[in-house]
Amino acid sequence: TPNLSGYCMTKSALDMFTKCAAVELGPKGIRVNTVSPGAVRTTARATRGEAPEDTDRFYQRVSDRYPVGRHGVPDDMANAIMYLASDHAQFITGTILVADGGHLAGNVDLK
Repeated sequence: TPNLSGYCMTKSALDMFTKCAAVELGPKGIRVNTVSPGAVRTTARATRGEAPEDTDRFYQRVSDRYPVGRHGVPDDMANAIMYLASDHAQFITGTILVADGGHLAGNVDLK
């Protein structure tokens, strides 16, 4: 579909940009990383006008299929970003941190 193709292209471009920027900026002491989230429950679906019960159904389906047994929440992404920004990750750059509840590893189909 056109929307999926556009998403894949922009996602690939961001991943490559992260790696190239890390190579360019690393010698200057600047680390560059990206967080690639799975399904994270936000207000976006409600803002688009989706009925709350449809949103609940979607996230329940995600939770049932994700290996960790739940969908993401904004705090999960904040924690991933905080980790990458911390001194604990000072040797990490050019990385795409996948924070998706095991979606990618489990090859989960959310249809």
